[in-house]
Amino acid sequence: MQATDALVREMVWKRHRRRRTLLVSLVAAVVLVGAALVGVGLVRASNTAPDKVPSLVPAGATDDKAGLLASTGRVRVDLYLDFLCPECRKTEQALAGELGTLKASGDVSVVYHPVTFLDNRSSPEGYSTRAASAAACAAEQGRFEEYATVLFDRQPAERGPGLSEDQLIAAGHDAGITAAAYEECVRAGTYTPWVQYVSDVAASRKVALTPTVMVNGKRIEVAGADAAAALTRAVTAARG
Repeated sequence: MQATDALVREMVWKRHRRRRTLLVSLVAAVVLVGAALVGVGLVRASNTAPDKVPSLVPAGATDDKAGLLASTGRVRVDLYLDFLCPECRKTEQALAGELGTLKASGDVSVVYHPVTFLDNRSSPEGYSTRAASAAACAAEQGRFEEYATVLFDRQPAERGPGLSEDQLIAAGHDAGITAAAYEECVRAGTYTPWVQYVSDVAASRKVALTPTVMVNGKRIEVAGADAAAALTRAVTAARG
């Protein structure tokens, strides 16, 4: 469903009034309020300055603390995902096999950025933050990717309450996490400041929608039927 720039600005301004957030520039192509309705996350920025790194970051954080490093290689693949975003779910499922192959080859540095652009699409608000923080707790246990897969498999509908705290914890158990520290981390929301930081850094880098996938800093199209093939082509081209 098409919408005007004015409607996009109005939606962002409502977030500004409710959360005292900063209005950020959206890329010129972002003119679809309807995108949020089908699960594409629109950017938002909080009062946390992008250069203010939280005191606690999960294991596996990148050097700039704005993502989670899943593998190392000379071609960098960045994935910006929101756990409430249906299109992110489709992308994660479409790319899982190819990402596994690329990581096994040692050719790519895969970096995940769990963002919270759809926080106001749950009721009460905040599910994206709760889920991303729980995912960071899973990263602390070395199980981020496994946990992300479980979360997307159990993705709740927009406008609802999202998974409960107990359900987020149970998802971790099903992802192979057994440490008591994981449950404590989820209940405490330990990494909430960190996921807000990740989201703000993403916004400062002009990431305005989720999912966003980049290869060596260049965004690639993953909305089509050949998302995995598109990723492969981009990585092959980047390798030279």
